[in-house]
Amino acid sequence: MQIFFDRAASFVAALLTCVVCGVPVWGTIAAARYGIMPPWAYIPAGLLALIGLVLTLAFVRKGLAGIAPTRQRRRRTG
Repeated sequence: MQIFFDRAASFVAALLTCVVCGVPVWGTIAAARYGIMPPWAYIPAGLLALIGLVLTLAFVRKGLAGIAPTRQRRRRTG
């Protein structure tokens, strides 16, 4: 049962990472398109999107393996 909760926690962490990184990226890109921000704002937005993608994939990988987001390995059961 603990592995189920570890797996769920990793998937929730992946979802939160998408939201925390995706919303500022979307806002920055929208602002740059409408001329509110300078065109060079795409560079930090792209870097934040890349970091968010890497973290999201790491949490999804942990979720598929049944590893909690704050652990390196699976918990020992039994």
